[in-house]
Amino acid sequence: MRNRYARNILCMTAVFCAAAVIGCGTKTVKDSDVVMEIAGQTVVKAEYQMILGDYESEIKRQYDTDTANREDFWTSGKTGERPLDQIMQLAEEELKEKKTIVQLAADLGMDAKTDYGTLAAQMDGDNDRRGAADESGDNVYGMTSFQMREYYDYVYTQLEYEVLEALKKKHEVSAEELQKIYEENQQAYTSDVRVKMLVAETMTESGNGMPSQAESSNTQTTQAESDNGQIWQVAEEMKENTDLQYLTEKYPYISFYELEMSSQNMQEGKSGAYMQRWLTSSTMQQGEVCEPFAIGENLLVMRCLERSEHAVQPFEEVEGLLKDNVQTDQAYEEIESRQREAEMKLTTTQDQLEKIALEALQVSSK
Repeated sequence: MRNRYARNILCMTAVFCAAAVIGCGTKTVKDSDVVMEIAGQTVVKAEYQMILGDYESEIKRQYDTDTANREDFWTSGKTGERPLDQIMQLAEEELKEKKTIVQLAADLGMDAKTDYGTLAAQMDGDNDRRGAADESGDNVYGMTSFQMREYYDYVYTQLEYEVLEALKKKHEVSAEELQKIYEENQQAYTSDVRVKMLVAETMTESGNGMPSQAESSNTQTTQAESDNGQIWQVAEEMKENTDLQYLTEKYPYISFYELEMSSQNMQEGKSGAYMQRWLTSSTMQQGEVCEPFAIGENLLVMRCLERSEHAVQPFEEVEGLLKDNVQTDQAYEEIESRQREAEMKLTTTQDQLEKIALEALQVSSK
């Protein structure tokens, strides 16, 4: 009798233990729970689902509308690979890139707090400060508030830049190495067209940067003429005279400067606002003066002082840029090498991770 009771108790205990194990395997994962570790950095459920969501449209674009709208879209696959597998792989690749940057930052001595919970708290505090400043009428630079994905990318982009710059400093490149690279890649530094220009530039609106109304009427007349009529006089003058000092003294309200441009370096600036200077000058021959033309609120006229074709930029001109390019390439090689070596370890089961992914994708599809 006792043995039978003992056997019953053991069986019941086994059932309870099995239920406990099953319960642990299928427990609800909270947003703040860690689902994986990459390069020693944690990834929580909310972070993983956020990254997944950004690739949903990219995956669905590969399929026709009817297929993409099927209820079983994510878990079905005609060629053996499910859309779910594709999107999870993309999310994990991005996370590997980001977490490797954090690992490198730590190796370089940077104190970067980039775990998801910390970033969420920082974003809330930043949004509160920006909102309060906006309500009080203070200047708010950038966005008045962030969404989590925007803030997440902002922090990681800034960190990647800092890591890249730090790695570049580690990779010293000698002048001899740069000279060799330059000589082996002459074609890369050969411009189809290279010009040296004399440029005259003035504002189109009278009064900008010129004498005040308190000054004589003759001066005011001169300043009005300098806007439009005088630039034509300058164009005629530049046909005969290219002396910067003479021109500056004769036309004090016009800016004169020399500018070298080439198909390798158009000197248009980050905004591209001055691209017209290059488009005009690249068609001009030596000694030629163009007609005045407008760029924004400015009027310009140019004379071509020198012109050459298939000209190789001197080493001295490209040395700084070449060094930066070489160091940047070396830094990215180190980053990519670390990304390939980065280990990913799940802290949930694969089935559980798939359920977490489907939870995010099915909710966003509704």
